Amino acid sequence: MDKFYEQFISKDYGTLPNAINIASKAILLIGVAIFAIFGITGIILAIPAFIIFILIEFFMSKSFLEYEYEYYDKDITISKIIGKRRRKIIGNINVTNILKVSNINSIGKDEKVIRCTIKGLNLKEIVIFVNDKNNKKVGYLVGLDEKLHSILKKDNPTLFNYI
Repeated sequence: MDKFYEQFISKDYGTLPNAINIASKAILLIGVAIFAIFGITGIILAIPAFIIFILIEFFMSKSFLEYEYEYYDKDITISKIIGKRRRKIIGNINVTNILKVSNINSIGKDEKVIRCTIKGLNLKEIVIFVNDKNNKKVGYLVGLDEKLHSILKKDNPTLFNYI
């Protein structure tokens, strides 16, 4: 029987991301309107609006992050949601191909780890190590809730029972 579970990791940002998104679109429209009204000379006038738009988009991509773990039949897909608008798949993990599971405090200095969780939430933070597409060892720092942790314990008890 196939198992499916979805865990969503988010902070309460309130309405701030939506307000910033609307403001950035308004600034972009102002820049386009200036260019349309003044033609070629409008490019010089519109450049500050375009720069502000780019800076806001950069701020959104760094400030408002959420993560989603989708578990389906021994596969975990880790997605990063940027600014409540864009979704990027960070990695796919097959539970049977996990090399090592460790606590965040026992990571070696030479081990590559990708953060896939938000700090400060009441989740069990662990690092799951797998081989990537280039056959290099990579770790995913994830924050598991109790249900996903128990599912992983059942699928791979050797690695997840002691974490």
